[in-house]
Amino acid sequence: MIKLTDLLLEAEKAKCPPATQDITLNLKNRQTAIEKYGYGPLNPNEPNKKFWDKKVKMWQLDSPEEAKKSRCGNCAAFDTTEKTLNCIAKGIGNDEGSEDPFDVIKAGQLGYCRFLKFKCAAKRTCDAWVVGGPIKDK
Repeated sequence: MIKLTDLLLEAEKAKCPPATQDITLNLKNRQTAIEKYGYGPLNPNEPNKKFWDKKVKMWQLDSPEEAKKSRCGNCAAFDTTEKTLNCIAKGIGNDEGSEDPFDVIKAGQLGYCRFLKFKCAAKRTCDAWVVGGPIKDK
């Protein structure tokens, strides 16, 4: 016999995180991550000396190179499961004539931060970083 609570739980699991579907909510959550949790740097392909020096001091490390090993892409809250990436793609959309949303995901190395609830770039970091990620399909 199927229980209603089991069906509701399955339906809840199938939903996409709201910030993957709502750009305004995603930007709001990302701004909170920047202001309260040091999310960045803006362009991870640049040296960003001040940004990384701040992480060195906060995390009591020896060098920026050491700090740069702790990125969103290897954080325990960075969700790159197929379901989540499909949600991100759905939120980006695929209108007639537009680019494939998975091209955007790949180019930005996007995932979803389960801690701070926003689409996150693998090359960035934040103060909430935790060893052990990313979250992947088994």
